[in-house]
Amino acid sequence: MRFFFKSVAANLVAILITFFVLGMVGLVGVIICLKVAASGVAHHETTVHDKSVLVFDMDVAITDAPEHGSPGLNVSSLTGGGSSPRLTVYEIVKAIDQAAKDDKIVAIYMSGSLDTDNAASGYAALREVRQALERFKASGKKIYAYLDEPTVKDYYLVSVANEISLNPFGVLSINGIGAESFYLRDALQKYGVGVQVTRVGKYKSYVEMFTEDHMSDADREQLTKLLGGIWTNLVGDLAASRKLPVDDLKNLTNQPGVFLASDALKDKLVDKLAYLDEIIDKLEDVGAYDETNDTFYQVAMSTYADKLETDRIQATKSASSDKIAVVYAEGEIVDGGSGADNVGGDDLASTLREVRGDKDVKAVVLRVNSPGGSVLASEVIQREIRKLREEKKPVVVSMGTYAASGGYWISAYGDYIFAEPTTVTGSIGVFGLKFNIKDIANEHGVAFDGVKTAPFADVDTMTRPWNPDEQKLAQTLVDNIYDSFIHKVSEGRKIPEDKVYEIAQGRVWTGADAKDLGLVDALGGLGDAIKKAEELGKLKGKTWNLQEFPEKQSPLDAIVQVLTQGNEPSPVSKLSPSLNFVTTGHDPMSASLRQMQTQWNFVRTFNDPRGLYVRLPYLLNF
Repeated sequence: MRFFFKSVAANLVAILITFFVLGMVGLVGVIICLKVAASGVAHHETTVHDKSVLVFDMDVAITDAPEHGSPGLNVSSLTGGGSSPRLTVYEIVKAIDQAAKDDKIVAIYMSGSLDTDNAASGYAALREVRQALERFKASGKKIYAYLDEPTVKDYYLVSVANEISLNPFGVLSINGIGAESFYLRDALQKYGVGVQVTRVGKYKSYVEMFTEDHMSDADREQLTKLLGGIWTNLVGDLAASRKLPVDDLKNLTNQPGVFLASDALKDKLVDKLAYLDEIIDKLEDVGAYDETNDTFYQVAMSTYADKLETDRIQATKSASSDKIAVVYAEGEIVDGGSGADNVGGDDLASTLREVRGDKDVKAVVLRVNSPGGSVLASEVIQREIRKLREEKKPVVVSMGTYAASGGYWISAYGDYIFAEPTTVTGSIGVFGLKFNIKDIANEHGVAFDGVKTAPFADVDTMTRPWNPDEQKLAQTLVDNIYDSFIHKVSEGRKIPEDKVYEIAQGRVWTGADAKDLGLVDALGGLGDAIKKAEELGKLKGKTWNLQEFPEKQSPLDAIVQVLTQGNEPSPVSKLSPSLNFVTTGHDPMSASLRQMQTQWNFVRTFNDPRGLYVRLPYLLNF
C-alpha cells in the first residue's frame, strides 16, 4: 500500500510539473506574441496619401503627460473600457506644425467634443494647441470645423478655423465660466464630526468648506478677479479669431450666451449651418477622393503623431547622445508613489535623480500641471530641482493649467518659468486639518479612554479634538511651513521677502498677473520652454534628442508588463489601493461612477504625514 501511495504521489507531482511547464510555455508564448504585436504596432508604416486631410477628432482628453504606468488603465483602454483616448499637448502641437510643412497634408478637419474629466483639456493646453493651429493657417492651408453641441472649450479651440459649420439643430454655448465650492459645516455638525483647522494666508480658503456655510469675502474677491482675468483672455482670443469687436462679443456672451444654430449664424459665431454628409462632400473636394473607403483621404491626428515619433526616433537614434529631458508633474502631489492622476513625491524625485545622473541630459523642462498637495512630497520634489541646478543642469519650468500651492512650490527654483495667461498659479499658503469623531461616537454609546507617556503622544488621535496647547502647536507648524514657503519663493525668484508676503497670502493669480508680479518670467507654452532649455543647455545648432518622463506606455506594453513582472517588491506607495471602478461609455451611470471615483481618488490624496498641505482651494473644472 505504501508503494501504491508513493506511486500515486509521484504521478501527481509529474502531472503538476507538466502542467506548470506547459503553463509557463504558454505564458512565454503569449508574451512573445504580445511583444511581436506591440513591435508590429510600433513600427507599422503609416501611409499618408497626396492631398490628405489631417483629422482632429476632439473626443479626447488633452493632457500634459503621456499615458503611462497604469496597466489597469491601459488594458481597459485596449479592451474598449475606461476613459477617453488621450493625446498630449506636445504631440498635438508637433503634429500640427509638421502638417503645415507636409506637402501631402492639404487641410485640417476638427469635430467632436473635448473630454474635460480630471482637469484634462484645460485652457492653458488649449491655448497652446490654438497657437499651433494659427501657424498652420499662416502656412496657407485651411482648417474646417464641424460642431453639434459645442461647449465653451470646444468653441475656444475651433474658433481659429477658416470655416466653422454647425448642425442646424445644434446649440452653441459661450456663456462664460464659473466655479463653485461646497460647504460642509452644517453637515459635519449634524452628524457629530468635529473639525479643527490651522492655516496661514488671508486667501487660503480651502479649509472654509469645512468651517463655513458660504463663500468668504476674501475667497469671492480672489475668484472674481481670477475668473475675470481668464475670461478676458478667452474672449480676446475668440474675438480676434472671429474678427469681431471684443465689446460686441462680450455683450453676446451675456445675452444669454447660448445660441440656437440660426442665431449663431446671424451673430457671425459660425460660418454656415450644415449636416455631416455635406461636410464630408466638401472635404472630398478639398482633398483627394479615396475610392476604396468612399470618402476623402485622411489621417487621424493620433496616427500622424505616432508616425512622427517613430520617424524622430529612427532619425536621431545614432545622430547624437545629447538630450533634453521633459519631466511631467501632472495631478495632485501626494506622499509616496504616483497613481494614474497624481504625482508621487518619491516617484518624481527618483525620476529627477535619474535625469541628474544622466550625463547626456544637458537641460531639463519640468512641465507642471498641479493644484498642489502634500507639503512633504512637494519639498522632496523641490530638493531634486535644487540639486539639478547645483549640477549646472538648467531647469526650465512650463506651467500648464495649474501650478498652484505645491505646484508652485516645486517650480520656484526653476532657472526660467513660463506660464500661459490663463494658468492658475500662486496660492502661496499653507493649511492643516484635523477631524474627530468624539461626538458621533458618544451618541452611539462609544467612549474612548487610554494612557500616554507624554502630553502630546496622542496629538493625532481622531477620538477627541485638540486641546489649546495642541492647537497652538499645530498652528506653529503651519506658520513655520508658511515662512519656509515664503523664503523659498524669495530665494528662487529673487524677490524680497516682504514683497512675497504681500503677493502670497494663499491668493491665486492668472499667469498674466503672475508675470507682472515676478512669479514667472514669461508667457508661453511647452514649446517655448523646450526652446529655452535648448538655449540654456547650449544645444542651439546641435542635434539632440528629447526624452519624456514618464515615458508613454501603450496598452500592449502594459499587458506585457503585467505578465512579465516578477515577485520583486512593489514601488514604495503610501496610498491605499484604488477602488478601480471600471466604466464605459457616456451613459449617466458611467458618468456617476466616474465622478465617484474622482471624488474618492481626491480624498485619498490627503496623505501628508503631518496633515499639512499646500493646495489650491478648488479644482476649477470650468
